[in-house]
Amino acid sequence: MNPGTPLAAPDVIVIGSGIGGLTIASLLAQLQRKRVLVLERHFQPGGFTHQFSRGKYHWDVGLHYVGEMDKDSIIRQMFDLVTRSQVEWARLPEPFERFSYPGFEFDVYGDPQRYAADLIERFPAERAAIRAYFKDLSRAARAMNFTALETNTQGWLRVLMTAGRLWTGRHLSATTKDYLEGRFGDPMLRAVLASQWGDYGLPPAASAFPVHATIAHHYLNGAYYPVGGAGGIAGSVRKIVEEAGGQILLRRDVTEIIIENDRATGVRVAAPGTITEEYRAPVVVSDAGAAATFLRLVPQSHPVPFRDELRQFVQQHPPTAHACLHVGFSADPRSIGIQGGNVWIYQHRDHDASFARRGAALEQGAPEQAYVSFPSLRDPLAVAHTAEIITFADYDQFARWRGQPWLHRDEEYSQFKERIADGLLRLVESRLPGFSSLVAERELSTPITTEHFTGHHGGAIYGLTGFPGRLKRGTGNWTRVRTPIPGLYLTGVDTMKTAGIVPGMLSGIVALNALPGGLSLASVFREARRRARAKKTPL
Repeated sequence: MNPGTPLAAPDVIVIGSGIGGLTIASLLAQLQRKRVLVLERHFQPGGFTHQFSRGKYHWDVGLHYVGEMDKDSIIRQMFDLVTRSQVEWARLPEPFERFSYPGFEFDVYGDPQRYAADLIERFPAERAAIRAYFKDLSRAARAMNFTALETNTQGWLRVLMTAGRLWTGRHLSATTKDYLEGRFGDPMLRAVLASQWGDYGLPPAASAFPVHATIAHHYLNGAYYPVGGAGGIAGSVRKIVEEAGGQILLRRDVTEIIIENDRATGVRVAAPGTITEEYRAPVVVSDAGAAATFLRLVPQSHPVPFRDELRQFVQQHPPTAHACLHVGFSADPRSIGIQGGNVWIYQHRDHDASFARRGAALEQGAPEQAYVSFPSLRDPLAVAHTAEIITFADYDQFARWRGQPWLHRDEEYSQFKERIADGLLRLVESRLPGFSSLVAERELSTPITTEHFTGHHGGAIYGLTGFPGRLKRGTGNWTRVRTPIPGLYLTGVDTMKTAGIVPGMLSGIVALNALPGGLSLASVFREARRRARAKKTPL
């Protein structure tokens, strides 16, 4: 098929090529031979799994590390099913995390026993609470999974998920701060245990403890990175989709979901050259996020029972936004002692106060928090050394420039970006001396960059916020895979109530289970296991 010729009469339309959309497209193509049309507004597929380059330098925009990717884990086997084993994963150097505070640093190794022992060595008076914490991580993470699946399953499986939630869900209503302050007396220890809050985008007082537990538990056994960069995920799925007669079309901004006779029947799309296109299919799956789907893409003239509730939620709990400085080095950063693990830098141990000050801190060119990643030191195929420095931002600071074209915004915007970049480099230099002297190239992205390419409300990077109220029964009807509109289904991290590449992938599997004639969760997992065993069996 000519890649520029739109697919006629697809079986399924998928809006967006994030990991949820890629997963369901791949599995529909592989396991049911469906002709899937994936529509992506960006000029590259992959959503937050895509990568970009400037000359010899390559960066990822969202996937920095993933846990549970050893070859025997079901998560790895599911990824191998989605990509047909076309993506390899390299383990991050150890220690894979460092939490850096003024006068205090703590290294995390991919071994939960060592992690607990190292914490006890630094905080011996908290031994019993530390031991209990690791047990609670496992329990709360299971409760989180049961809660998400209970919302999006039916029949006996839903009964099973409800039982699991009731058995494990004692922490569902707690904030991370409530949990930590109720069990640990040392404020430094509380800060250290919360250090990975950047992976889900809310500080301890605002985040649900099960969301924190899901992320912390996910990384207990270390982390991995896709060899060759995250772009290989979308590349592998594109081959699979096209082999089944489907297509991934780029630069196609879906502007409306077509609803006829109270049923979703297709989409309208803004295509290159100010052309409007229409595509029709009996099934439409949105990977654009709940807010974009129900507040922007479903016509306002069509009633949605929870539209006002969702609009109010988004206003009261604005999504987390960020700025990212992409750095290209003139030399190997190992020359200054950097080994390739992530570095979480904090100016204060009060994460909530730092998050509240994020806007003012950026205005002053003095960010208080940064996450530093070194993709070139974890990718054996990298040809030039790079880093990414991420800090949280207030979308409202950038909103006045959102109407200006990408790459052609005014001088005031450019100066603001330079001030942020300078501040981030000063902060990193304070903990990693010599870092700034190696910087040969730098480029800053902002929340309106994210909004421009993803269409996510407020430049969201983690979907709807994971505060405790989202986990209560009876709330969040807008995150169900089955929507109130026949023919329209939802996938993406919003349906899993937490953020990240793995929840995004799992959301695609859950959505597949909900489609007419779809496949059960159990059958997809069995197929992943079967293929993993077949790879191990010699001919």
